[in-house]
Amino acid sequence: MLSFSSEKARCTGCGACASVCPTDCISLVYDDEGFAYPEVDARCVGCGKCRDVCPLANYHRFDEPGSRKLCVAARHVERTVWEKSSSGGAFTAICQAFCNDGDAVFGARFEELEVVHDYVLTPDPINGFRKSKYVQSDLRDSYRKVRQMLEMNRRVVFSGTPCQVAGLRNVLGKRYNNLLCVDLVCHGVGSPGVFRRYIQHLENKFGSKVTSFTFRNKRVKMGRFFDYIIRIEFENGRIVEDGSDLYNTGFIQCLFLRPSCSQCAFASLDRVGDITLGDLKSRYEVAPGLRGIENLSMVLFNTEKAEEIFGRMGRHLRMHPVRMEDVARTSLQLRQPSPASRERAAFFRELGDGVLIEQALEKYIVKTNPKGLIRRAWSILPDRIRYTIKRKLNGR
Repeated sequence: MLSFSSEKARCTGCGACASVCPTDCISLVYDDEGFAYPEVDARCVGCGKCRDVCPLANYHRFDEPGSRKLCVAARHVERTVWEKSSSGGAFTAICQAFCNDGDAVFGARFEELEVVHDYVLTPDPINGFRKSKYVQSDLRDSYRKVRQMLEMNRRVVFSGTPCQVAGLRNVLGKRYNNLLCVDLVCHGVGSPGVFRRYIQHLENKFGSKVTSFTFRNKRVKMGRFFDYIIRIEFENGRIVEDGSDLYNTGFIQCLFLRPSCSQCAFASLDRVGDITLGDLKSRYEVAPGLRGIENLSMVLFNTEKAEEIFGRMGRHLRMHPVRMEDVARTSLQLRQPSPASRERAAFFRELGDGVLIEQALEKYIVKTNPKGLIRRAWSILPDRIRYTIKRKLNGR
């Protein structure tokens, strides 16, 4: 690793260092936990550019003066877009409002079940960028391509985790009027190595190649959102739908997040993106007036540039103002990082000793107890029912 990020908790794996290296002497190498870290070879000339662009060692802010935050609950006007999205379909609306044909949209997609950052040159074919991916993406040469697109005077939407957006801003080194950065309310990033081993387990178990893995597939009943399930498709036509998939559960319990995630410098209301996207948590508490509308996006407009496209988004997105303090209260990762599981070290130690991935997950995922079962039952209730119960318990 590089000297200024020699501790793994001090490296987000964003790859900004490699993208600015004038001699290309920095490469990202995967460790035993399945996360990529920068390593330098003998071509290094000691220029220091890698340190300058590291978002943890030296983050440069390029804030717009006088900017203020607007916060809305939102859902796309087209039902098909909403159904294909993790939450309310706000990302699609942002691309539609900001981009024209030939402009560039960058986001994370699956490539042979590896999560990578890529781009398209029109807002239409962005389906692969929709839906949450609980695996850290490989940015490859995205930062360099963003710069190329901007210099060609194309409008660019770049979406990613806050550390990826911070890395991009550092690499660019200045504000671009034709760049819109979208960061996510981030739980943390899962290990690509763990996910790779889990896919192999599934293929061995079901005797067929996995062709599609959807972390948050919406289950809709009678035209209304019911809950999220994992949907896995296999080459032989088999489909497995599971509400308590082992990988997904381990991710939620922070069993195999990147070390830097538990100390995330960007888990706060001081956002690095022009726009911040997330789920609208506790929807019936935050926006009780929206009767009959569920599964919404939370959208923060953080800069003047974001406010400028606010009006244009109204053609694609139904937006309802909500109070910033309510959103911050109900969305934990807007206030603090996700704490690492106490079982994290033991889990990776057993994987290193050759224990099968399914056995390690079964062993170290926190099992339910009577109190845990109650919490689980409470968590799967629809928001409107939880809200009604709370009101009755509070005598309202």
